[in-house]
Amino acid sequence: MKRAYELFLGLRYLRARNKQTFFSIITFISLGGITLGVAALIIVLGVMNGFQQDLRQKILGVKSHIVIYDKTYRPIPDYQKTVEQIKAVQGVVSATPFIFSPGMMKSAAKTEGGAAIWGVDPLQQPKICDVETKILLPGPGKKPGIILGKELAARLYASPGDEITIITPIFKTTPLGMIPKFAKYEVLGTFKSGMYEYDATFAYIYLQDAQQLFEIPGQISGIDIMVQDVYKVKEIGRDIRRNIDTNLGVYDWMVMNKNLFSALKLEKIVMGIMLTLIILVAVFNVLSSLIMMVMRKKKDIGVLRTLGVPQKSIMKIFIYQGMIIGVLGTFLGTVIGVGLSLLLKEYQFIKLSGEVYYIDYIPVELRYLDIGLIIAVSLLLSLFSTIYPARQAAKMDPVEAVRYE
Repeated sequence: MKRAYELFLGLRYLRARNKQTFFSIITFISLGGITLGVAALIIVLGVMNGFQQDLRQKILGVKSHIVIYDKTYRPIPDYQKTVEQIKAVQGVVSATPFIFSPGMMKSAAKTEGGAAIWGVDPLQQPKICDVETKILLPGPGKKPGIILGKELAARLYASPGDEITIITPIFKTTPLGMIPKFAKYEVLGTFKSGMYEYDATFAYIYLQDAQQLFEIPGQISGIDIMVQDVYKVKEIGRDIRRNIDTNLGVYDWMVMNKNLFSALKLEKIVMGIMLTLIILVAVFNVLSSLIMMVMRKKKDIGVLRTLGVPQKSIMKIFIYQGMIIGVLGTFLGTVIGVGLSLLLKEYQFIKLSGEVYYIDYIPVELRYLDIGLIIAVSLLLSLFSTIYPARQAAKMDPVEAVRYE
């Protein structure tokens, strides 16, 4: 209570009075700049975090955590033993074989190239991804079935019950010359992963049908592995390498998507730096307004010093004045930023093109650490902006300050 006048004077100097309207305008500009900078930074970092999290979930919803390939990408024979060795590793939840090959697809209406054909075990594959593949199980008199990505099915104008022809890169010699091997499948269903790239290329068929189609009986392309903790794939991968043949390579989801997540991380850092500059500009406004306030209040400072007010208290008056702007601007910016982020997360009212951005809406993930860091940076910059003008005011000679007033 003894020093309450310092805060009182700081608040009083912020209010405009007749001839001092200019200072009030600068104060509002400074306040608005800090508010805008903090809000923009919270929203943008929340969106960047959301992109990373959403992409990670969608990628791991379709792809495995770890994948095993032959280092020369040849088919793997006698894979059952390798699957059992992998399952014995601590941290591994499941391991299932697969066959992968590019190919073309032809429907009654259209032909599409660049399809990614996956031969899977219908009972084991649901443990690896979110696609329901049990409908691929063969039955008496049932045609070989296929499940298409939603976008791939749309391109082929194919619906469940339609017939699809898979054209492989394997060529056969016939009396008519070299022709590619092909087989017909019935469309049993479609899936949507939320990732346009996968929905537009992926197709699933029964593992035994794939072995027959690509002429690798009893062999597979690789093994998909699910683990308990997706962030411990490095350690689990090292344990798996020690248990399996040295000709097999172990690749985790972090390695396979390294470029994508590195680009997102770099973009987040760059955007954070750019938006921090908005706060910095607002802080410079606080600095300039305080310098002008000190010049304007020379007489008041001189009188206070003459009455025995110590230099430290003079400094506090102007530090409080700048920090009031900083604290209020940071508070308003945090409320606006968090509020808009929560609305965006709940209602997803901004849509995106899935072909361009992999996802069809803007995801948001707020992290307490990011918000706390933004608040701390904003308050520290506001504090630093008050030090120079406050020190200049405290150093002012009271005699000189009042001589010409």
